[in-house]
Amino acid sequence: MEKPSHHSLLFCSFLVIMITSTKTFFVVSLSSDGEALLSLISAADQSAKASSSILSSWNPSSQTPCSWQGITCSPQNRVISLSIPNTFLNLSSLPSQLSSLSSLQLANLSSTNISGAIPPSFGLLTHLRLLDLSSNSLSGSIPQELGQLSSLQFLYLNSNKLSGGIPPHLANLTFLQVLCLQDNLFNGSIPSQLGSLVSLQEFRVGGNPFLTGEIPAQLGLLTNLTTFGVAATGLSGVIPPTFGNLINLQTLALYDTEVSGTIPPELGLCSELRNLYLHLNKLTGSIPPQLGKLQKLTSLLLWGNALSGAIPADLSNCSSLVLLDASANDLSGEIPADLGKLVFLEQLHLSDNSLSGIIPWQLSNCTSLTALQLDKNQLSGTIPWQVGNLKYLQSLFLWGNLVSGTIPASFGNCTELYALDLSRNKLTGSIPEEIFSLKQLSKLLLLGNSLSGGLPRTVASCESLVRLRLGENQLSGQIPKEIGQLQNLVFLDLYMNHFSGHLPLEIANITVLELLDVHNNYITGEIPSLLGELVNLEQLDLSRNNFAGKIPWSFGNFSYLNKLILNNNLLTGAIPRSIRNLQKLTLLDLSSNSLSGPIPLEIGYVTSLTISLDLSLNGFTGELPETMSSLTQLQSLDLSNNFLYGKIKVLGSLTSLTSLNISYNNFSGPIPVSPFFRTLSSNSYLQNPRLCESTDGTSCSSRIVQRNGLKSAKTVALVSVILASVTIIVIASLVIVVRNQRYAMEKSSGALAASSGAEDFSYPWTFIPFQKLSFTVDNILDCLKEENVIGKGFSGIVYKAEMPNRAVDSGEKALENKTRWGSGGFFCCRNSNSWAHSTPEYREAFRLLFE
Repeated sequence: MEKPSHHSLLFCSFLVIMITSTKTFFVVSLSSDGEALLSLISAADQSAKASSSILSSWNPSSQTPCSWQGITCSPQNRVISLSIPNTFLNLSSLPSQLSSLSSLQLANLSSTNISGAIPPSFGLLTHLRLLDLSSNSLSGSIPQELGQLSSLQFLYLNSNKLSGGIPPHLANLTFLQVLCLQDNLFNGSIPSQLGSLVSLQEFRVGGNPFLTGEIPAQLGLLTNLTTFGVAATGLSGVIPPTFGNLINLQTLALYDTEVSGTIPPELGLCSELRNLYLHLNKLTGSIPPQLGKLQKLTSLLLWGNALSGAIPADLSNCSSLVLLDASANDLSGEIPADLGKLVFLEQLHLSDNSLSGIIPWQLSNCTSLTALQLDKNQLSGTIPWQVGNLKYLQSLFLWGNLVSGTIPASFGNCTELYALDLSRNKLTGSIPEEIFSLKQLSKLLLLGNSLSGGLPRTVASCESLVRLRLGENQLSGQIPKEIGQLQNLVFLDLYMNHFSGHLPLEIANITVLELLDVHNNYITGEIPSLLGELVNLEQLDLSRNNFAGKIPWSFGNFSYLNKLILNNNLLTGAIPRSIRNLQKLTLLDLSSNSLSGPIPLEIGYVTSLTISLDLSLNGFTGELPETMSSLTQLQSLDLSNNFLYGKIKVLGSLTSLTSLNISYNNFSGPIPVSPFFRTLSSNSYLQNPRLCESTDGTSCSSRIVQRNGLKSAKTVALVSVILASVTIIVIASLVIVVRNQRYAMEKSSGALAASSGAEDFSYPWTFIPFQKLSFTVDNILDCLKEENVIGKGFSGIVYKAEMPNRAVDSGEKALENKTRWGSGGFFCCRNSNSWAHSTPEYREAFRLLFE
């Protein structure tokens, strides 16, 4: 071999040196896939790039992006997966450059804060098997080009702001297994073409309130479907019977829609069904017994429809059932005793129906029950003592039924019970002490029964109580002082019972108390000053008892109080000036007591008074404080039956008033000329003879309004009419008696002649006198209670009264309706808790009626 020459060696050496020296200046370019990915971060929020560990790994100087976080490549270094969910990109639009990732099989950009539209160019990603753009702010419509993604198996576009119709072109995605479009703004209807997606397993379009139309029957061809969700949409029509073909269906979520018609019995063929959610629709008809074939069913929600008929006993064959809720329907008949076979049942909700009959004791065999709600039905009979077998029971609602008998002591065995509501039934007997041994009991509501006996001292053992509501019963005795040990008690309701004795001081220890209501009892003594320590109190009602003494100064501590009701007691003294501290008070009722002194100017500082201020039937004196002009939100004011005097100009500032009564005082001067006062009748001013009309609000006009006299004149006229009517009746009766006697005499003598064509005035006459009233004053007074209120006006409160012979209305103003006299009806007046507010002439009129 020939040796290389010297010049050749020098040339080679130079070439090596040149290559070596230039190597440091060679730059390797990033692949096209890498460049496409960089389009994401080039438009992304700069702070996001700095804070994200994923994006910070995307090095532009890399030869390929295969080492970047969230990126997976093929052996040929082509990007096949882009998965960066929950990465804050803050993009205003998706870059179209991503469509150049021609080998991409998986794209997951969920929860990355992307807005804008979905690029139509995404239809070029023909190898894509999964596209997840969920939980962003994407808008616009779904581009029909996505129908070209022939390999797509999973499409997640849920939780965006997408609109427009669901493209029928999606029916071309023959390999699609999951289609999630829920929680968007789609409109139009569900394309029937989607029934060709025979590989589909999940179909979710719920949460699109503008999606309308009927559910296509063709969707019954999707026999691989496991989940069908169209809840919270505007879909209407019926549930297609073809859904019985969905033999793999596990969840049917079709609630909160406009769907109507009956529940197709064909659903009983969906043998894999676990969850059937049909609540809050417009379904009618009966519950098909075929649903009893669903052996794997765990949740059946039918509430909030118009279903009727009986509950089929066949449901007891749904042996896996955990939750059954058919409340708020029109179901009738009895509760099937066979439901006791559902040993896995944890929640049974049948409230707000028309169910009747007894509560089956067999329900106690459902030993897994945690919630049993049967309220607002027509159930009768007794509460089964076997209820004590429900060891895991947490809530039992039976209120609003016709259940009678006593409260079973076996409730003491339900050690997990935290809510027991037996209100509005016909329960009798005493409250079992065993109930107060329950360590978890938080709410005990027994309102509106006929329970008797005392409140056991063992109530103190139930330290978990938050609400104790025992009103409208016949409980008696003293309120036990041990109640003060209930440190978690927020509501204490003992109203309308027969409790007596003093209000225990220990109640002041319940510092979290927000409501204390003991009205309509026989409680005596002074109001404990210690109650002022209940600084969280929002409502205090001590009315209609026999409390005496003064209103405690400490009541000024009630900074959260919005209602203070002390009427119809024996309270004396002045209103404490500390009342100015009650800056959340909306209603103050001190009427029908013996309070005295002037109305304190501090009451005008309680500008939160919006509902009512009632100081009537007391002994208040003096003039109205000028500060009352600040009560501009007050709607009802009653100062009647006191000894107040002076001008009422300050009342003209109360621009929100809708009801006013200042009768039976000594007010004087001009009546304000505001629009409200121009609409008032004289009933609001009775027995204030020195009040006068005014044109300017400061001086009396030349013509003095005879408001009081007018009322009295009407009263006198009314009484005169009544007296005249009675006189006519008496005279007519005498005439009848005379004619009867004459008729009898003529008949016996055979002198009765036939009529000769003129009017026949011969016996017997058809005489219709004023109907005799078959009720008394006591009948009227018995009806003057809160639940009979049908309206309120300037003249007082209007009540409906059921009389022995017919129903009549009450209301002082209606006495002017003369057409009611002589038809068996009459009207009665009642202002400020006392019907005696009417004038002496009115009372005399009533006396004449009833005697």
